Formats: sequence, C-alpha cells, structure tokens
Amino acid sequence: MKRLSLFTAVTALVFSLGTATAYAQYTSPNYKTEEAFFGTGGEVETTSPSYRAQSAIGALGIDPVTGTAYKAYSGFLTPNEPFLEFGVDTSVVDLGTLDTTVAKTGTANFHVRAYINGTYTVKTISPPPSITSGGTYTLAGMGTQGASVAGTEQFGINLKANTSPAAFGAEVAPQPDATFAFGQAGTGYSVANQFKYVAGDTIAQTTTSGWGLTNYTISYIANIGLLTPAGSYSVLHDLVVVATF
Repeated sequence: MKRLSLFTAVTALVFSLGTATAYAQYTSPNYKTEEAFFGTGGEVETTSPSYRAQSAIGALGIDPVTGTAYKAYSGFLTPNEPFLEFGVDTSVVDLGTLDTTVAKTGTANFHVRAYINGTYTVKTISPPPSITSGGTYTLAGMGTQGASVAGTEQFGINLKANTSPAAFGAEVAPQPDATFAFGQAGTGYSVANQFKYVAGDTIAQTTTSGWGLTNYTISYIANIGLLTPAGSYSVLHDLVVVATF
C-alpha cells in the first residue's frame, strides 16, 4: 500500500526577448504627442488645483497595430506597463492510498494573467513523485501520451476535463471568454483521458498575445504495479512561466 501526496509550488521567471518598452507618447525630431488621440476631440487630462479628469469627445479604438519592430495599442485608456501574473490556487493534492486495481486522481488549479506580452509558456520542471519514507525510488513518469492503466506504474497529468479513469479535471478557461485571453493546453497535455509527464515540457501556452487571465486545471493520475516499493511518495511540483515581450 502506498500513499502519494503532491505539493504544488510556483517559481515565476519572465524573460524579455528584444526590448520590452511600451510608449504612450510618440516623438520625432519635429513633434511630440502626449498620448496619441484620433477622434473628434479630447485630451489626456483636464486638471485644476481641485480636480483631475480624463475626457474625450468620442474615442476610437481598434485592435493592436503591429509590425516587425513595433506594436501599438489603441483606445482612450492605454496602460503602457507590460505585466505577467502567475498564481497557484491549490496548494496540496492528496491522492490517498494507492493500489494496483484502480487509478487515483486529483486536481490543482493555477492562473496566468498577462498584458502587452507577445506569448507565454508554462513549463513543469519537477521530476515525478519520489519515496520519502526511506530508500530511493521515483514513480515512472509517462514519457509518451497515453491512457491510464491500472496495475501499471504511471504518473501523468493533462489540462483537460476527463471521463476516464474517473470524471475529473476541467477545460482551460480564458476569462471572461476566448476573445479576451488566449491560454491553451500544451502539446501532449491537451487530449482528454490521455496523460503524460516529462520534466521540462510545456503544459500551457499562448500562441498569440497573451493578455487577459486564463484559469488552468492540472489533472493528476497515479497508478502502481506489483513491484512498486511501498511507502509515502511526494513531489514539490514546480511550474515556471516564461513570457516574451
């Protein structure tokens, strides 16, 4: 009989490719605008000693305009600070007592919020669970995508709503919908009822500008074989997010 507990922790790393600079002002040797405005009228701020207001007579907003060397965002309020937020919303996943006749499952949640970045990836970097009650042994991570097989030693995850070996997990959920955020499960982790676990793999990503918030659910499975050593197993599951700006 074995007991497996998964402890989730996060390390967030942000790498900027190119120059991570955003401008609300546009300049040349001949002019300077304190935030470009195209419309029937308006200014950035109206102020006096007693108040401050932002005003406009109409405002024109369109999707980002991009080129090989720039990206411009339109609209009356255009914050110019890129940011990346990464949070784990589940701290402990306890899969209970394992046996050879049935898979054990669990879930953990995390989210990524981004603005004015190019893309981001979320990587899993921890090895599979290892024994903590004496001795040295690591459960077999699923090196290729496959189904749960009771009686075969396996440790795997995906980011899907599953129906086998049980009903558990959830679909990736951009908030409030997929027109505001663009997160998706990574290759190898995006098929329901199919699992994988390789340290260093990308488990979540965006392939376009990653602004907005996306909620992710990691679905865990664990199976043991007749020769799996008895004991308590655990893993400190580290996730790393990498963004391009």
